[in-house]
Amino acid sequence: MNLPKGFLVSAIHSGIKKKKLDLGLIYFDKLYPCAGFFTNNRNVSYSVTLSKKHIRNRIKAILVNSGNANCFSHATGEKDTFHMADELAKYLGVKPENILIASTGIIGRKLPYKKIIGSFPSLINDCGYRAEKFSRSIMTTDTFMKISQRSFRAGKDKIMILGFAKGAGMIAPHLATMLAFILTDAGIGIKTLRSISRRALDESFNSITVDGCMSTNDSVYVASSGLSRQLKDRKSMDKFEESLRSVFLDLAKMIVRDAEGATKFVTLKVERAASPKEAIKAAYGIANSTLFKAALYGENANWGRIISAVGQAGVELKDGGFSIKSSPLSGKEVTIVLDLHRGKSSKTVYMSDLTPQYVKINAGYS
Repeated sequence: MNLPKGFLVSAIHSGIKKKKLDLGLIYFDKLYPCAGFFTNNRNVSYSVTLSKKHIRNRIKAILVNSGNANCFSHATGEKDTFHMADELAKYLGVKPENILIASTGIIGRKLPYKKIIGSFPSLINDCGYRAEKFSRSIMTTDTFMKISQRSFRAGKDKIMILGFAKGAGMIAPHLATMLAFILTDAGIGIKTLRSISRRALDESFNSITVDGCMSTNDSVYVASSGLSRQLKDRKSMDKFEESLRSVFLDLAKMIVRDAEGATKFVTLKVERAASPKEAIKAAYGIANSTLFKAALYGENANWGRIISAVGQAGVELKDGGFSIKSSPLSGKEVTIVLDLHRGKSSKTVYMSDLTPQYVKINAGYS
């Protein structure tokens, strides 16, 4: 995997985990604009608190740790997190507000921030082009790396987009228990980048669910170095948006395919709803139904569970006024379509089944 111009990555073992890589860094050659999107959970990690305050600034680096959520662990947790940013900024010769931090792992455990600070020299010295190594450093219960890349030509210049993600459980709309980092060397204004990323987010990370649980740490970052061609013409902008959306959707689907204990990847479509709001309510009502997910695992085509879930979500059905179609539930890839026959709006959600293995994984996650 090639990194877009202007970025380096590194990954080391700092002592958060017993043996595996647990600390990563995305290093920006200069101060670059970065769009950020965060969890809607009202109780957020110290890392999210810091990054929300810093995201409007130009950014020099994103520090990422796995194995510890850095959340609700001790009274000085937020202060310690800002101290980490201060120390990393000193090493990089920038201000603390040019640093972002992302964390993933177990909530309620104190992050060994002094170990992390002591690891900064090694982390910085490790900076290079090893995308796969960085990807491994952000994994928790993930079973495989999640990396997606696209490139296209704008005039004589090659524009690159590279994305990393992690996530396998506590996945629900409005991000998920996930981190994602998308890097590009396209020259694009931050307002436009933020707008395009928001559209990509809504049809990808905000359209997946595994268990309906929302994390305290969810973060998506999209950074642009601008070291390739400045995108000004409509054709180039359309190519960029298409490529960016493709990377977002790739990563989102990988998260669902890696869902904890899952045996099926399910594409759920609600079609011909009366309004976008109705389509969304119906889709998530079904996708987050524990009964329906269990039926999928059992390969039981009990569509009564769809009818019940849609009604619970506030969407009324009438006999003969809707239809349900499905590919065979025995497959690993399943497509289910609920057609409401009353409008032009639609919504697609990507989900998984709910299995005994999911229960086993989360019963022992500590």
